[in-house]
Amino acid sequence: QRWARILNIIFVISTSVALVGPAVLSSYFGISLHTVTTGSMRPAIKPGDLIVAKVISGSQIRPNDVVMLVNPENWSLQSHRVLSITPITNALSITTKGDANPVADQPVTIGLDSPVRKVSTTIPKFGYVVSALSTGKAKLIGLLLLIVVYILIVTNVLVKRRKDDKKKVMESLQPHYEAAEKSENA
Repeated sequence: QRWARILNIIFVISTSVALVGPAVLSSYFGISLHTVTTGSMRPAIKPGDLIVAKVISGSQIRPNDVVMLVNPENWSLQSHRVLSITPITNALSITTKGDANPVADQPVTIGLDSPVRKVSTTIPKFGYVVSALSTGKAKLIGLLLLIVVYILIVTNVLVKRRKDDKKKVMESLQPHYEAAEKSENA
């Protein structure tokens, strides 16, 4: 019975965190998780690493920060180090470069108050885990596991109720049995 309660609590908490956690992190705290797919930032950030990025305003960017900007050539999100920042009217021209790349990227112009993701933490190799769990098969297996755990919890609750109901019925009939025994003995 105790393990069922613990299992139920773990189920509710883990499901809530898995479903609501990423949205809360992103919406309320401006934190996002990204898997690195290229080696352009080696040796600091390697393919397969998970990077944690926090949203800041464009005016908070400093040289040597690693930021995530959209590559204007292919519209992909890239994480590169800031080489230089040039102020222009109500905006900034930011030049970045991947640590392993031989040349700098084309400058990107952003507004002073534009949101920019700044890489705050790198978790080595954890991006592989996140990528694996993001596949269709992994999501299906996760869903099936959640259903199985839910069925186990519901079954346990129903069985416990049945046992409790039988016990209550027996307890309610006990005075009648005792009265019947006394009348038979008298």
